[in-house]
Amino acid sequence: MIIYSKNIVTEQGIIDGYLKVEGSSISDLVRKETEELKADLDYSDYVIIPGIFDTHNHGYLGWNPGNMEEGASAVRGYVKGLGSVGVTSIFPTVVNESGAFRNIVEVIEEDPDGARILGIHSEGPYLNRVGEKGIDRGHPDIDLDHIREMIADAKGYLRLVALAPELPGSKEAIRLLNANGIRAAFAHSNDTYEEALEAFRNGISVITHTSNVMSGIHHRNMGGLGAALLSDDVYNELICDGLHVRNEMIEIIFRVKNDAFNKIMMISDNTHLGGLKPGRYEGAFGPCNITEEGFCLTDTGRLAGSAKPVLYGMRNLVKNMHMPLEKVCVMASLNPCRVYGFADRKGSLRIGKDADFAVIDKDFNCLYTYREGRKIYDHTIDTDLFDHETEKLKID
Repeated sequence: MIIYSKNIVTEQGIIDGYLKVEGSSISDLVRKETEELKADLDYSDYVIIPGIFDTHNHGYLGWNPGNMEEGASAVRGYVKGLGSVGVTSIFPTVVNESGAFRNIVEVIEEDPDGARILGIHSEGPYLNRVGEKGIDRGHPDIDLDHIREMIADAKGYLRLVALAPELPGSKEAIRLLNANGIRAAFAHSNDTYEEALEAFRNGISVITHTSNVMSGIHHRNMGGLGAALLSDDVYNELICDGLHVRNEMIEIIFRVKNDAFNKIMMISDNTHLGGLKPGRYEGAFGPCNITEEGFCLTDTGRLAGSAKPVLYGMRNLVKNMHMPLEKVCVMASLNPCRVYGFADRKGSLRIGKDADFAVIDKDFNCLYTYREGRKIYDHTIDTDLFDHETEKLKID
């Protein structure tokens, strides 16, 4: 298969040329100025970007991969729906309290039509939800035996566990995770700058949704956020929709974080309500309101995840913050592949890598998505990917 586009985002920059796919991988990238080929597909006026790797995503289009009532069928609908926003690789983000890991493992082994599940991300259960609004809801005590059960249930697919490092037992938990090849993330924490640095020394290497639900920066107390930005050895998840973190703060992050374009991983933090029409729904934290601008808020006004995909954040960075598309693609695709060990075959358009890519228009709408050379989304055919059971959760 030979695909033509005037704008193919490669590791060598944006080229006008041809993307050749043989089987599941990229066999060649040819500049039009070098050689003109007969294309099987002509995407002349669209942009071809590397497939997005979203490592922090709780659901989309009503599909919740942790929904135990729908079981594995929810996971299948979820990975199919993600293709509609250019996602080719995913870490379903769930907790295992009801056995959700087993459903995800089942779908990994099936390899259904949709985004490839490359691992599992457990955001919690050991969190200390205080953060910017100062609401202390308490926290569960860290149980190492429970963590061992999580690892066993995931059957080798658990890649990331997020926890609050100030909780008793966190040091032992981090060491247990790292010993099993699982990264530990700093998340939902009310710790101090010094406590955060100690946690990084103990083995935390990822910052969960930088800025959100963590102690902020004050000129006499730098907080967890200060530590996250000034520490060169940690990688930062970042929601770039301009809603969770204002664009002015995003600019500060990029100015402060050393080697930011190679240290930041764009994420969505989508809830299963992402992609649904504005309204009031029953959500994970009680009633949630999807606003016209894309916030997902509880009735108290607290953020409760995101309703916008990574592709929306990419649009914000390129169109509103004037960042180069090729660098934005690195943060959305290649950086997470580097961090989690998939960069040899995924994360960028390069000869020999998997043919994971999305075709988007100039306004960042996804038209087609290919995973390993296989079309998993076509906007002319896949017009109804919603979980209609979720629509019944609409309150008003």
